[in-house]
This record gives sequence, structure tokens and C-alpha cells, in this order.
Amino acid sequence: MEHVGHRGDPRHAPENTLASLETAWRHGRRAMEIDVRASRDGVPVMFHDPTLNRMTPARGPVATRPWPALQALGIASIEEVLAAVRRRPITLFLDVKVTGVERPLHRAIVRAGLTARCRVASSHAAALAAFRRLTPRLSLYRVTGFEQPITPRLVAEAGRLGLRGLLVFKRWVTAAVVRQCRAAGLELYVWTVRRAAEEARLRRLGVTGIMTERCLR
Repeated sequence: MEHVGHRGDPRHAPENTLASLETAWRHGRRAMEIDVRASRDGVPVMFHDPTLNRMTPARGPVATRPWPALQALGIASIEEVLAAVRRRPITLFLDVKVTGVERPLHRAIVRAGLTARCRVASSHAAALAAFRRLTPRLSLYRVTGFEQPITPRLVAEAGRLGLRGLLVFKRWVTAAVVRQCRAAGLELYVWTVRRAAEEARLRRLGVTGIMTERCLR
């Protein structure tokens, strides 16, 4: 079962920062998950929330600020993230929170030479379809929500979109769901695992991996 550092390593550094990725590496993570949004001028950036309020001194939506303003707040561009990741054998999950960023994000991944090590995920089917049109080479994953059960229809849709797998909330993971995904040839990653008992249950069920904030060392 693969352990993926959720937003890097938010227990030891602010989430979705280059420092968080660095501490995740030092604590044994070789796969990490980050979030992707876009500046007003279309630059893909590493940030989770739709607004700046929780993680920065500024207020208001991320999407209303140009890239220089976000950079001044300490937010990293995806190009900076990929440059940092490129130096080490890290697998990177990019959870794309918005539509419209597909083309510049794809360009950044290709330019960094990291197509094989980047796994693009989104809750937006339109974004996944756009990525699939751009390239057959990227590994794509559907992210499902807190209140979204894993149904045969959802599994079938993942197959039609040519996805590699699903990233699902832990509440909905059962032995039957694991069997459905295996039968469809889909990987199954689970978010967000914070307790040892949760991890043990998912290991027994045989999921592909977990998004976790627990440290390996």
C-alpha cells in the first residue's frame, strides 16, 4: 500500500509549500499530493482553498490575484514545485481544483520532463477530459467528495474517461468497492488518513494507497 504525503507534510510545515514537500521527503515520503489553482493571469499555483484567508495574511479569492501578488504571499507556482521535485525520485499527485488550467499545467509538466511521475487528479470531469485530449500519456484520477458514494456508474465513467484510478473519501471504502475497482482495472487511493486504525483497515482491504499526514519516520 503506497503512502502519499497529503499536501506534503502539514504536520511539520505549512501545507502546500515547498517547505512541506521538503519535510515530507525527509520524513520518508516518496509520493506526495498537492493542490492546484490558478492566478488571475492563468499561472498554475500550489494552493488548496478558493480564498487566501486561511493560509495567508491576505483576504479574498486566489483567482482574483495576479501571479506576482500570489508569489509575494509565499505561494509557489507549479513550475517551482516541479523543479524541486525533479531532483528526487518523487511521484507527485496534482489535485486540480479548477477548470481552465489544463493547458498551462500540461505544458509545465512536459517542460519539466515529469509526465511519467505526475498523476493528475480532479473532481471535475471536464478537466480530466481536457487533459485526456491533450495527451494519452498522463495518468489521470477522479477525486470524489465527502458525500459521494462509489457507485458502479461512477466506476464505469472512470473507465470511459480512460482514468487510471479513483481518489475517494475513506468513509465510502468497503470490500465491495475495492472489488469493483479491481474488476474495472482501476487503482484506488483513499483520503485523508490520520489514524493508525484507519490505515490498518484500509491495508486489510487492499487499497492501492492512502493520502496521509502520518509520518513514516
